[in-house]
Amino acid sequence: MRDNFPKLIREILAKRVSFRCSNPNCKKITTGPHSTDEKAINLGVAAHITAAAKGGPRFCETMEPNERKSIKNGIWLCQSCAKLIDTDTQKYSTNELIKWKSLAEKYSLAVISNEHINDNQNNNLFDNRIKVYQSLFYEIRKVDLLIGKLITAKEISAEEKKDIVIYLCLQIAQFTDDNCFYLQNEIIVQCIGTFIGAEDIFSSNENTSKESLETYRRNLRASQSLLKSVDSKGLIDTSKKTNLMAYYNELELKHQKNDFLQKDK
Repeated sequence: MRDNFPKLIREILAKRVSFRCSNPNCKKITTGPHSTDEKAINLGVAAHITAAAKGGPRFCETMEPNERKSIKNGIWLCQSCAKLIDTDTQKYSTNELIKWKSLAEKYSLAVISNEHINDNQNNNLFDNRIKVYQSLFYEIRKVDLLIGKLITAKEISAEEKKDIVIYLCLQIAQFTDDNCFYLQNEIIVQCIGTFIGAEDIFSSNENTSKESLETYRRNLRASQSLLKSVDSKGLIDTSKKTNLMAYYNELELKHQKNDFLQKDK
């Protein structure tokens, strides 16, 4: 039996974060106008921090039913992030979700009171974000320098060069995964996407090699530009749209459409 949240609890959870997703890397607005004047669209979910029923993600045996359906055990998320937190309970642990909730509520309070978020916790968050973005910039630069050396190296075979590039690319992916709490989705997609297929720079086919190098350099410039746009709160300028991000958004829309069609069947 599921310990679901009462309607009032769901409403309060949403209002406490201004109807925004509590994932710090998302913050999507989850409500908006319906085509009918008397209605509104709601795309938010009152998700359980510890599962509503036995066998669910992060289920706590010692928690009483009234605790499971209390506001303390709830977090407001968009539909995508509500699914995301249940895919990896180690990465999205109980403590991690509690942090998300706390930060989201503090952010909402700061916005409605027209104040800057100046408390130590949030200042630390902004500082940590900036440090992570700076580190990612230099990690990418280091990998790019190594790829440049591989291009001119004659003592290493093409296959060995490909293996090295794949390894370097996986290091970037690992860095973004380790620091995903601080990184916005756009920069994760852009930076990982920059290195996808980079090993084809060392293809035996001259046209493939040339095209791959041009694509890599174009995506690299876009990644560096985004990383340099970080502001004082550790946020990148998401108004800078890249070809890679546009392509990713197209794929995401197709994926969502397919999910929707599958649910209808």
